[in-house]
Amino acid sequence: MLDSGALFTAGERAHCRSRPDPWASLAGLFSAKEAFVKALSSLIGAPDHTFPEVEVVHGPAGQPRIRLHGAIARWQRQQCLAMEVSISHTGDMAGAVVVLLAEPTRRGGQAP
Repeated sequence: MLDSGALFTAGERAHCRSRPDPWASLAGLFSAKEAFVKALSSLIGAPDHTFPEVEVVHGPAGQPRIRLHGAIARWQRQQCLAMEVSISHTGDMAGAVVVLLAEPTRRGGQAP
């Protein structure tokens, strides 16, 4: 199992170790991080970040979510961006899609 903090957080590594095929799970998480970076590249002004600052977490039903840390998280909140991610892996292949969504800015509880 890969233990390098250069790509994955401790939580991501622990999650993958708990899965039936840890390597496939790691490949799926890497695909999601790469898809996020590619989606982000279409936006102007995003700060530099590292892969551990882009963390893939899982909801109660196992659904993947992206949790950002550091400067990229602050930027994402300032930009009012929501993120959706889908991960798929089978055999020795993995892929992911990330969609960045602009949330309406709220002023006084109302969308403009």
